[in-house]
Amino acid sequence: KYMPFNFENFINNSRLNLEYQKEIVGINEFLSSLEFYYFSTVKLKSKSVTSDSINLVLELDCNIELIELFSHFNTGRWGNSGKNESPLKNSLEILNLKNQNTIDIDELTVSLNDTSIVIKRIYNNSISIQFNEILKKIASNYVFLTKGLTQKPYEIFIPIFEDNLEEFKLDESQIQFAPKSYFEFWGIYLDKEDEASIYDVMRNTYVRGDLEFLTD
Repeated sequence: KYMPFNFENFINNSRLNLEYQKEIVGINEFLSSLEFYYFSTVKLKSKSVTSDSINLVLELDCNIELIELFSHFNTGRWGNSGKNESPLKNSLEILNLKNQNTIDIDELTVSLNDTSIVIKRIYNNSISIQFNEILKKIASNYVFLTKGLTQKPYEIFIPIFEDNLEEFKLDESQIQFAPKSYFEFWGIYLDKEDEASIYDVMRNTYVRGDLEFLTD
């Protein structure tokens, strides 16, 4: 027996296939531009497609340590195109001009020799808009988040989301995990501690409480 032809299913499946096959015009130029300005190997780890947008997960692999990055960033030798805005923001804007679908960065990992910085999107274009400010804030907090330069962070998660937390022993009135900015709370793994710690950016101090990141 032949299965009856279902026109609606056919249309939906066709749309689904089109979504998965959606190409990003200019993606190689975008990645090459980031490699040039950030002296990194840049990987497109994954992309998620909706009906009108494409969200990217990127990794910048840079062969320097965090302190070196601060130095090169402050002197304009790293992540500087001679414009007011970051090369990341400028490159993403150029990529969007070439595509009908809105393209955004959902997650950006900066992998250095001694540290990984993982930044998650909190609103449209939040990573590209705030990238320079995030780096400046890490630099200005470095003495505090290293506990007076006695420990080194090997992973920094910016910001903390509620679904990152498995167990958290704090009064909910103390802290709300619906980040509105990147400068509230970070999750940090330090080299001399097994558990991740919660860093309060506004107060330049660690918050008491247990934090465990889900591994999925």
